[in-house]
Amino acid sequence: MNFSRFHVLALLLVLASGATSCRRTITAEERAARTEVRTALRERAFTRALPPARRVLQFAPNDNGAWARLAQAQFGLRDLAGLRETLEKWRRAVRRTSPKYDEYRGDLALAEGRPDEALIAWGKAVTGKNRLARIHLKIARLEQSAGRWERAALAWTRGMQPRASSRALVNRALCYQHLHSWEAARADLQRAGQLDPEDPLVRRETAHFDRLGKFLDEVRKLDKELIASPNDVGLLTDRALLFLRADGAALALDDARKAADLAPGAVRPQLFLALAAQALGHPLAPGKSPVLGPLRLETLSPDFLQAISRLDVQILAEPASADLRTNRAWQLNEIGQPQLALADTEKAIQADPKSAGARAETSYALAKLQRDPEAYEEIKRATELDANFSTAWQYRGELEMGREDYSAAIDSLSHALAINQTPAALAKREECYRKIGLLVKAEDDRKALQQFDAVP
Repeated sequence: MNFSRFHVLALLLVLASGATSCRRTITAEERAARTEVRTALRERAFTRALPPARRVLQFAPNDNGAWARLAQAQFGLRDLAGLRETLEKWRRAVRRTSPKYDEYRGDLALAEGRPDEALIAWGKAVTGKNRLARIHLKIARLEQSAGRWERAALAWTRGMQPRASSRALVNRALCYQHLHSWEAARADLQRAGQLDPEDPLVRRETAHFDRLGKFLDEVRKLDKELIASPNDVGLLTDRALLFLRADGAALALDDARKAADLAPGAVRPQLFLALAAQALGHPLAPGKSPVLGPLRLETLSPDFLQAISRLDVQILAEPASADLRTNRAWQLNEIGQPQLALADTEKAIQADPKSAGARAETSYALAKLQRDPEAYEEIKRATELDANFSTAWQYRGELEMGREDYSAAIDSLSHALAINQTPAALAKREECYRKIGLLVKAEDDRKALQQFDAVP
């Protein structure tokens, strides 16, 4: 037994001696280079850090730390080509790379516009025992920018271990708001305010949440209804409207986008989607949205919103109804949305080619889009389809006035007045008579107009 213990002790001494003999000696020159590169990086003097970082690698080509400092300097200078080359050499030189290798691989991927690859690399950097808070914060920012709120909230939580910052708390609160975890959001904002009450971001987001708080009772009711019916377009759009009124454009965008995807033919989600994007400072491109801007929520009256909501539901049930689509086109023309109106009138005419109302609304929309020749042809077609359509005759006369064809305009306005006398048609015809020198007829219209004005 004693003999065995002696041999074990001898073996341990031999191993320890071997490990000591394998330890590399650091020269004064290498130590000076390492000090120089650390100092330069601490001062963010990345250009100054490059030469000593390369000298250190000459001494220690298999050292993870040496490669990481060179990568840090290159990334600080945004030398992406150099960083890419360094990562390749690092991978070949070191048998087991450190988490910083994957961190810089993720940084490079994001800088080159490959966010999914960045997340994969950063995820690898924080596996196992490598729970580096700064990398979790990078993941959190990227997940949040992509609108993956649950994953972002989890990453913010991990990034705040062991210590939370006011800004991380605010960002997690924003994620909680998108997840409709209102009390958790409130708690994070309150804690952020305690940590840094003068931070502009903390103050701004707290003020936003306070405004939202006035609508939260109504929002919570819709939250409960949407749990039962998550794809109800009407409920989603109602909640988007509440968020818009509460100055919560980002939350409105979530609901309006989902509603628009579920019901591409509904108008209200498209209007709210455009309003939300506009409020966030990145209005939808004309090619991606038929909504013309700028648009303001205040210009959409309660009567209009109620009518559009009703028509959206009816048209979803009867998509081929020419009357319903013509009615909605009229509403849209009234608020200055001719492209949306045209989308409805085109389908209305497909369903009923003889719809004079659809032709008239098409004409109004085309005129608003400054496509006057097409507008005139459509209004002519409307009067041909329905000779008793007084509004169409009046609008035809107004377009003919724009073409300076006053004789034709007088004829069209006279048709309108024979069906239904209105002050607007009389005033327009009086103007046309004066243009061509028929002053007696102009005076007759003026007197008739005065009689309209005299009626209490």
